[in-house]
Amino acid sequence: MFKRQRYLNKIQSNRTRRALLQSLEINEGTTVPVAGSIGYPTGTMFNLTSAVLGQAPLWINQGTEASSLFVPYGPVFGYGVTVAGGPVTSVGGDTTEIISLEGKIMDSDVAFVGHEVSDDNDQIVAAISGEGNITITGSADPSTAHGYVYAALRNKCVPDFDIFAAGTHTTTGGAAAEAITVTGVLATDNTDVISDVVCSANTVTVTCSADPSTTHGLHYVVLRPRGTFKPSHYVAYAGVHTTVGGAAAEAITVTGAAVGDIPIVIYNTTNDTDSILKSVVTANTLTVTCSADPSTAHKLAYMLLRAY
Repeated sequence: MFKRQRYLNKIQSNRTRRALLQSLEINEGTTVPVAGSIGYPTGTMFNLTSAVLGQAPLWINQGTEASSLFVPYGPVFGYGVTVAGGPVTSVGGDTTEIISLEGKIMDSDVAFVGHEVSDDNDQIVAAISGEGNITITGSADPSTAHGYVYAALRNKCVPDFDIFAAGTHTTTGGAAAEAITVTGVLATDNTDVISDVVCSANTVTVTCSADPSTTHGLHYVVLRPRGTFKPSHYVAYAGVHTTVGGAAAEAITVTGAAVGDIPIVIYNTTNDTDSILKSVVTANTLTVTCSADPSTAHKLAYMLLRAY
């Protein structure tokens, strides 16, 4: 009798839920409607019932009933990009550069910084969020010829930026500047990749210290303010890892990581000018290879991106 009553209560609960969703014009499912879908009035909400990791569970149609455009709304399950910007021109004078973000950044945020412009081969050897700032340490005084782009990740936040595009590009070589075609990219978009990077229409140009020939691979991510597009990827995992050392290759256990995830890795803290040579994702593991044994004095900030 009690089992039957619980079953009837469950049916009634499901009916009530469906009626409420219909009255609020909220649809639900395991896949967000593709751009251009027909039949969803402007402002219709969509509940992504399968949302996990860094995905957004709630979406809203910013398009029309004849051609929908669902964009994420509200917080994400996991890490989101809470702040991003640049270029910020260095002031020089020493190896430390501070980007002031008072009221926008927390000590627990994970900072990512890249060169937007540089006139030499100096490296960013540390980037730490704290006390309302991102503190950047360079391998040498950047003078005023350097510029930075930056982003910060926060757990379970309402993101200000989403990922417009991300991927891994195998270099074609021929020059130190490598042009990556990314359809739809704007000159005003932000990038975060381990090299000098500039966005122009439909192109991300990465300038290396020398011709990369055809033996290099570049991971990249393009950020754009939230609310005008359907993101291509989300942040599946992120964190700061203290190295254990012993070899140049550092294996980081990331339970759930999968082949195909796109890793973006920078130094959070170092005590030297070692370089990050490559980062590779395999099942449950992110392996970061440095130019030398990082010992136990380094910290690596990472984010793994996964396609929606």
